[in-house]
Parts: sequence; structure tokens; C-alpha cells
Amino acid sequence: MINLTKKIGVFAGLFLLLCAPRWAAAQIQRDTTHWNDEELYQDEDKSLPSFFSVGGGILGAYFIPDLSSFNTNVAQPFVGKDYRNEVWMVGGQGFITIPWVKNLRVGGMGYSGTSVDCGCTTDTITKDSISVNRYLTYSVGYAALTIDYVLPLRTGRFHIVPGIALGYGAVNIYARQAANRLDFNIGNEFGGGVPDNVYTTHTYTSNFFLYMPQLQFEYSPVGYLMFRLTAAYQGTSMGTWTVDNGLSLGSTDGLSGVKGSGMILSLGAFLGLFQ
Repeated sequence: MINLTKKIGVFAGLFLLLCAPRWAAAQIQRDTTHWNDEELYQDEDKSLPSFFSVGGGILGAYFIPDLSSFNTNVAQPFVGKDYRNEVWMVGGQGFITIPWVKNLRVGGMGYSGTSVDCGCTTDTITKDSISVNRYLTYSVGYAALTIDYVLPLRTGRFHIVPGIALGYGAVNIYARQAANRLDFNIGNEFGGGVPDNVYTTHTYTSNFFLYMPQLQFEYSPVGYLMFRLTAAYQGTSMGTWTVDNGLSLGSTDGLSGVKGSGMILSLGAFLGLFQ
């Protein structure tokens, strides 16, 4: 009997020893006033931060058009020289980040510029026994809607912004032939008393649809100021060429290769809210 009692006591002791950890754990109350362990070991959020901006500013650009057709069919016959593929442009832009799509920004922009070469501004040629001056420029301008997606880096100050501009504009070729007058006479200004076509000015115009993919690099040293460097391709789908505010030119094969397309590099400075 005593042996049986000892055996029961031993089994009871072993049972209590096995159950003690569970019983002790059940008695410990969870401390909700401190961080939970699982919260300390959560994976770090590696997604890009959100970005908001609203502002506007000025733009300056260096446009590189292909003027080979312009030189062959216009510049060489008219002023006897080739123009460099260079156009300096100025413009402006305003934009705002929309709240419905993270980091999506829309805005509007405008640009205009004229070729760095402008014909024979000092030299003269002989036309119908009269010395005349010829002047020629190539210019381009447009307005566009901009759609950008901001890729903010974790520095908070530097952003990479791919985007596209879609708009409408025109290429203008301005050609002038004139001479110094001895005195003013309105009749002589339009051919009376002088040979025909000595004093004449024409503007040739072709409108275009603009599509411009661009990659922008933006830096905000402070929350209200932002600087931008942009590399883009200015693509244009040209329309019909006309002269002097919409008059028909008939066949325009000589102008069919003159476009507003080419690479463009720009710098901008903006004021607003950038965060």
C-alpha cells in the first residue's frame, strides 16, 4: 500500500511538473502599453514615398532641328547660306499633382524660338537694278498639355520625372526683301514707281501636332524652389503649308521636308510647393 502511494505521488509530481510551464504562461498578462514584438520585426516599407507639387516657372531650351531641307530649298536660293541646326527657345510651365493617382502630375507649357541664323542682315544683292537686303528666319512655337509621373528618391530633394507633352503649334518661315528708301511714299511701298517684288515680305506657316516624350531631373533645395534639367525629343506631325495668314501655296514639295522635330535640352526654375 505504501509503495502504491509513493508511485501515485511520483506520477502526480511529474504531471504537475509538465503542466507548470503552460500554467505559468497562462497567468502572464499581455502588456498592451508597449510595442508588441511582432511589430518590432515587421518588414520595412520599401515602396517609393508619395510626392506633391504645385507651381510654375520659366524655361529655357536649346532645340536641335534638322534644317537640311530648309537649307536646300529655302536658305540657299534666298540668302545663299546654310543655317546651323540651332534654335534657342524660351517658355513657361505650370503644374499640379492630382490627388487621385499617387505621384501623377499634370500641367501646361508653352515654348517659342527662332533660328540663331537670320540671313543677310547687312549684305545686299542687286534686284532689278536696286540694291536690296534679304532677311530670313526659321521659328517654331507651341502650347502643350504635360503628363508626368514623379519618381521621388528617399533623399526627399531629388526626383526623376518621366513624362510626355502633347500639344499644337506651328513652324514659321519669315522672308523679307527690302531696301533703304530716300523718302516715304505709300504707293511706292506696294510697287508703284518701283519694279514689282522689290519690297516684299512673306510668312510661310505650317501647323503641327506635337508629341514630346521627355525625361526630367528635378532638385528642390527648399520646399518652395525647384530647378529642372530636361532631355526630350520634340516630334511634330506637320500640316499643310500656307502663306501670309492662310493663303494657299499650291504645290509645296519644296517645304515638305521642313519640320519642327528634333532633340531638345532645357533648364527651368520654378516657385511653388514641392514636398
